[in-house]
Amino acid sequence: MCGRFAQTLSSDELVEMFSLITTLDVQARFNLAPTQPVIGIRADQNGRSAHMLRWGLVPSWSRDLKSGAKMINARSETVFEKRSFAHAARHQRCVIPACGFYEWRDTPAGKMPTLFTPTDGPAFRFAGLWSAWADDDGTVVYTTTILTTEANPVMAPFHHRMPVFLTAEGSDMWLNPEISSPNALRPLLRTAPPESVQLRPVSKRVNNVRNDDTLCWENATSHE
Repeated sequence: MCGRFAQTLSSDELVEMFSLITTLDVQARFNLAPTQPVIGIRADQNGRSAHMLRWGLVPSWSRDLKSGAKMINARSETVFEKRSFAHAARHQRCVIPACGFYEWRDTPAGKMPTLFTPTDGPAFRFAGLWSAWADDDGTVVYTTTILTTEANPVMAPFHHRMPVFLTAEGSDMWLNPEISSPNALRPLLRTAPPESVQLRPVSKRVNNVRNDDTLCWENATSHE
């Protein structure tokens, strides 16, 4: 499961990390929530570029955007078979950089957020899919979902699912527009080793989606 995450890389860092031919003017986001715009890296025959994508995949055949709120995540085990994701899994893949993501634990003091960050490098490379949806007026909205897999031992106490982390090499393959075979892509969608992620409790400010600043990453305090 991934229901809240952060993207704090600068434009220059995105270019360097993904060898982009074009990028975006970006601002650091510390508390991204479903249906909000997030940065996704896409590729075609000309190269890779960064795009803003609405979080929550809406297939082209959907009646409206509301369905996206239910498809912020996609199970990697069935992504090549499910009607909502099968075409995108073969032809419309993306990588979503995430400098951290959150899960919660119930405590006597309420829901306490925990921040998960990479142990190596500035950001995770989440495996994602994108889709283009158009309304009756022809306005196109680009949407995305984050793939999940079984939780590793670090994540398991918090949730039974976790995002799919791609390696640098796996990211190159996932973005390759010439690859569409499920047999070639499925090996990339594995559970990340425990040593790839670290965690720490953070401020309960994260609980409110309106809070989106560096204070969200402050260490949790006993009075919260």
